[in-house]
Amino acid sequence: QLLKSRDPNCPPLYCKRQTGHIYRSLVHPFGRPTVLRELQAYRAFARLGIRTPNLVYCSARRHLGDWQGLLVTEALDGFISLDQWYTNPHNPELVTNLLHQLAATLARLHLARWQHGCCYAKHIFVKEKVSESGLTELEIAVLDLEKSRQRLRARDASRHDLGQFSRHRGSMPEA
Repeated sequence: QLLKSRDPNCPPLYCKRQTGHIYRSLVHPFGRPTVLRELQAYRAFARLGIRTPNLVYCSARRHLGDWQGLLVTEALDGFISLDQWYTNPHNPELVTNLLHQLAATLARLHLARWQHGCCYAKHIFVKEKVSESGLTELEIAVLDLEKSRQRLRARDASRHDLGQFSRHRGSMPEA
């Protein structure tokens, strides 16, 4: 849910509320709220230098036997989804630059054995900005980290995400 402040100096926020959303693992066989898993991923991605929305608040509680979670992040100002980005024509040099930036971001993620878990073009965001020298610079950000997890091997994380991305690349051409 998008939350807009009456104060124009405050950035728009996104609020994710979940009830009963848990995941199970060997460490948490009885279940743990997915917002806490997402919080862990936000922190890990920040340490890796991977851009994500700024985290404002995250918490979980047990209420009447069910887990409830709340995650609040700032909107990514000036970013559009990769799916949206590809709907407009771009010069080949800019597309090549984008692919290099995207590959570097995913490589940094996967070499740390992190798997995004939902690697769709709609969850990868791009921001174009023109530098002082007149060149277009690109910035990559990722979101929707609730399925992110660390794998035993980088190869497994990479194989999962790239296979998923290939199937859900949106308007991005196969070539």
